[in-house]
Amino acid sequence: MIGIIRYLKGYVKIRVWGYSPERFMNLCTNRGIFLWGLSGDGSYYTMYMSLSDYFTIRDIVKKTKTRAAVLERHGLPFFLRDVRKRKAFLAGIALCFLFLLAMSRRIWSISLEGNQFVTDDELTLFLQEQGVEYGVAKRGLNLQGLEEALREAFPLVTWTSATLEGTKLTVRIRENELPSQEEYAMDEKRYAAGADLTAAKDGVVAQILTRSGIPKVKAGDEVKKGDVLISGLIPVNNDDGTVREWDGVVADGDVVLTCLRPVSLAQPLSYQYKNYTGREKRYRFFTIGNRRYSFPLADCGFLRYDEVTEEKRACLFGQIDLPFWTGTILCREYLPVDAMYDEETAAQLLLARLEKNIGGLEEKGVQIIQKDVKIIRKADTLTLQGELTSLEAAVVLRPVDLPGGEESSEEQTGSERNGI
Repeated sequence: MIGIIRYLKGYVKIRVWGYSPERFMNLCTNRGIFLWGLSGDGSYYTMYMSLSDYFTIRDIVKKTKTRAAVLERHGLPFFLRDVRKRKAFLAGIALCFLFLLAMSRRIWSISLEGNQFVTDDELTLFLQEQGVEYGVAKRGLNLQGLEEALREAFPLVTWTSATLEGTKLTVRIRENELPSQEEYAMDEKRYAAGADLTAAKDGVVAQILTRSGIPKVKAGDEVKKGDVLISGLIPVNNDDGTVREWDGVVADGDVVLTCLRPVSLAQPLSYQYKNYTGREKRYRFFTIGNRRYSFPLADCGFLRYDEVTEEKRACLFGQIDLPFWTGTILCREYLPVDAMYDEETAAQLLLARLEKNIGGLEEKGVQIIQKDVKIIRKADTLTLQGELTSLEAAVVLRPVDLPGGEESSEEQTGSERNGI
């Protein structure tokens, strides 16, 4: 803090010599003039003092019959004096300040967080349609309206938050943990006359639990695609037991079907791999907007190569993201080499792909209980074929058909649970 105060006020380094430099220092101390950085050999001394004190030592110099000369000048007053002579420098500082001020009023970074089912590309495209992109002014941005538009455009999104920090816009979303509920939890207006719960594919009923409606099948029954599992028509009987009218409800329940899923995967025995030669070339680049400038400008000269790019965005004070990127590009030369898998390795690759597909199904709520597959060779290709036995809630809501052939005026629409 003392150093900052000294810089703001300005200070000088002086050299004192003559009849009695020691008396000069004593008189300065008596008058409250602070001296620091003293050094010397007896015939002369060097020291620092503030600029304001330097203008008060003339009479002390006369009394002590000494002489004082300025060796160095430091501080803001001397800097400003020098800068006044450099008009171009002052103009550059002013333009730089105006440029930073203008850039800080716009968005130069967009961060997306929390999305899993909705991809980054979908969100980015939606933001562009809403006029939110790199370089847009922050002043006209309606964050609350953007949050509402996100929830309306993506039914899976249940919570949104858009915040501005400097020149960075952060969009956070939270998706429904069970997205299929958004599809089959229909309101009464859509199914005014009621809805049946029907089979989305062929299978055998493994278990059924009815919450509303009348079950039409039981565990162990074989069903075809489109068969009614739980009816949304409830009869209202007369006293004599005849049906007076039908009361429509939206059928609801948990129905699990045992289904067969055909599977077919192919793995060629011949393949190519990259044999890296060890030759590499590194380039530096900077990007402004959508334009990239690399140095050196010449091509790397490799016929076949991979690029490894490391990019970093310019950020001012850790808060203001600027529309500039810098980084390096590493080009690694390789030669393609033809090779052949042996049957054992190719079979392992097929089984690994099968397990990956099964993992994707399990993420959607499909449980694989049995695998009946075989691997056969056809020419230079191994093929995995067979069936997977699964337990899944393969059901669809469909508007009820009223007795007597009168169909519901609602359009027959339905959506499968668990995305199947």
